[in-house]
Amino acid sequence: MKNSLKYSLFAILFLGSVSFAAAQVDFGVKAGFNLANVSLSGLGEDDLDTKMLPTFQVGAVADINISENFAIQPGVLLSGKGFRVEEEFLGETFKSTISPMYLQVPVNFLYKGNMFYVGAGPYVGFGLFGKSKFEGGGESDSEDISFGNSEDDDWAPLDFGANLEAGVILGQIRIGAGYALGLANVIPSDVRGDDESARNGVISVNVAYMFGGGDE
Repeated sequence: MKNSLKYSLFAILFLGSVSFAAAQVDFGVKAGFNLANVSLSGLGEDDLDTKMLPTFQVGAVADINISENFAIQPGVLLSGKGFRVEEEFLGETFKSTISPMYLQVPVNFLYKGNMFYVGAGPYVGFGLFGKSKFEGGGESDSEDISFGNSEDDDWAPLDFGANLEAGVILGQIRIGAGYALGLANVIPSDVRGDDESARNGVISVNVAYMFGGGDE
């Protein structure tokens, strides 16, 4: 948690310092709907059918406009990830839901045309909190997700990967869709075997409101 706060403060200070140096910086708020899942390797994935988990994202972004059509867009988002599993056994349905929440810091490179934009770039995410829920056989249980790399932890603390996003520009409002491809192995390092991995993947639909007038 301390590292997450440190990096988020660094990101905020970075955005503030850049705003003085850039010719025009537009700040905005962003929120959206996520469909999250994981890709598994070496974990009996042929027998484990993971399904998409509905969750959300919310936060702030900034366009650092380097020309009329090109901008660098860093952001700080609270983003939900994870997956769910449903299995039938002896006529009973058993459900598991893993819902980690991340402080995600993306840096996208945008091209803005006439009423549209496309962008791509890296992201880094820091595990904050989450829940594991289990239901079946008339019983249910939930536990807090622990982030770390020891044998007592559930989820690795760091996620990173690449973003793709595209959408429409309607004045100061943007409506977009994107995909975040996780490249980090989110199984704690002290737990996973040599060939075992789990990587996040998130499809998102989002809306942003930009307070600057750069897109009008």
